[in-house]
This record gives sequence, structure tokens and C-alpha cells, in this order.
Amino acid sequence: MRYKLKAFTLTELLIALGIIGAIAALSIPSLMNAINNRMMVTQLKSNITAIQQLASDSLVTSSSRSLEDTDFGDPAKLLTEGNFAIQKKCPDPAADCWKTTAATNKIEYKNQMKVVGGIAGATYPSVILKNGTIIGYSKTDSEIKGMPDDKIIGEFCFDINGNDYPNIAGRDYFCVYVTKKGKLIDLPDTNINTETKIANCKAGIGGSNQCYGAIVDSGWTMPY
Repeated sequence: MRYKLKAFTLTELLIALGIIGAIAALSIPSLMNAINNRMMVTQLKSNITAIQQLASDSLVTSSSRSLEDTDFGDPAKLLTEGNFAIQKKCPDPAADCWKTTAATNKIEYKNQMKVVGGIAGATYPSVILKNGTIIGYSKTDSEIKGMPDDKIIGEFCFDINGNDYPNIAGRDYFCVYVTKKGKLIDLPDTNINTETKIANCKAGIGGSNQCYGAIVDSGWTMPY
């Protein structure tokens, strides 16, 4: 018995390869974006964890209930080698350290892709860490809605990958408040829900803080 062998023609193979290539062209950018976002979130979490640990250790070391009695009460004392692995201390004003991140002291927002707001960090006492992060810290004193037994003592703003791109609030630029009791919070109003934070992050409304809050609320994933 003779069997008739069947195989794909060259034309069919080329069509199949073309389809595979088209699918890859559509999916690879999305996959790369997801990988980059994950890397950004990992870097963000690493910096936040270090700040949280420093705040907790400072309270223990000072035997105090308030960070006011620690180096957190003075940016000049906080941003030192004893607390951070510093590569460079920025001049005052610190805008020069943030120059690539913020030409004209501004930053882009993810959804609008245009310069829409000033970088708070560029006006804060700042340092560049050995891991490349630019970090600024400003002392403040304000109430927290929803936390009447605590107050904000200061705000950290940082670009987690330094002067490298994308230089976009919610991607590599974030701000976070620290309270006198050593808690890290995104906003002075703890009653704002995750959906509102995501919407405000996309709209560029307090983006650097609200994007951070949206990430934390979403289990350290970038939901926008």
C-alpha cells in the first residue's frame, strides 16, 4: 500500500511565521512594559523598606515614642552616612542633583506624557544613594485625617533610578510621608480609597503620593 505524504507548503509556512511575528510584535512591548513596571515596584519597595526600618530603629534607639526626638526631626542629621549609604550629598538648593530628572524642576505624569508639575524633591535637602536613588527629605508638621493620635513629621521624595529615564511620577518618582510614630503613609487623608488614588494618579493629581498609595494598596503591584 502506498501512502501519500502530506506537508506544509512554503507559502503556508511563511504565512504561519508571519502570524507568529505579528502576535510577537503585539505582545512583546506589553510584556516588556510589565517587566519594567515590576522592576520599578521592586526598587520602590526596597527603598520604602529601608526607610521604614530606619524609622523603627530610630524610635528604639532613642527610647522615644516620637521621631521628633530622633534624626528625623532634622534633615541635616537624617541625610547622613550614619543613616543612609550615601554616594553624594547634594548642594543647597538641591535642584542640580535632580537636573536630568527634572529639567526646569518638573516631571512628567504617566498618562499625559508632558510636564505638568514641579518636583518637590528638588526643593528638599537631598542626597544620591549608592544604589542610584536620589532622595530628598523635608521636615513638616501636619495633621492626619483618620489618625488623630499621630502627626506627619516629614516627607520623603525620591527618584528610584536616579537620573535615568523614564522620570515619570508613578513610575520612578514617588513621595511618601512619615509620621511621628514611624509610619509611612501616602496622604494626610487616610480615608481616600484605592480607586480614587488610581484615578488621581492617572490624572496627575498629587500623582507621586497617590501612585505610591495605589501600589501599596494593590499588594505592591502597579495597577495603572
